[in-house]
Amino acid sequence: MKTSLVQRGKFSDRNWKKGIDSIVEFDYMGSSEFEYGALPESLNKIRENISEYTYLDNIVLKGKVISVYCKDSQKSEILAYLQDLSDCKFRLQEYSDFDTYINPSQYFKSNTDFWWDIQNHLIFWRKNQEFETKLKSIIENKPL
Repeated sequence: MKTSLVQRGKFSDRNWKKGIDSIVEFDYMGSSEFEYGALPESLNKIRENISEYTYLDNIVLKGKVISVYCKDSQKSEILAYLQDLSDCKFRLQEYSDFDTYINPSQYFKSNTDFWWDIQNHLIFWRKNQEFETKLKSIIENKPL
């Protein structure tokens, strides 16, 4: 599984917003590929195939626990995908900050909590049970 479009964001409680924007503050990515409804389009693709999706909450990379929402058919590739992303093996359109989260340095630490691959329609984040509960409700279109 390859990618070039990974949206990054931060956990956020923004009750005045609706949907996923109420729990994630998305970073401005700077490329048109992330504009013009790319996130809603990916969310619609996820919802169209929601019966094929599953949550993985025990992916561990270098001591960091990652939760993933992906298709069942992608499960076998997720660990390698995340490892490649953390090792900068993909040529991304914009910086994802996932590598810095997994491999922090003395000078650079990640403040990103959430990533959304808008090509492969999968979502992953720093493990956080409260966030996951809210995300499930929003994706499954159920009120909290």
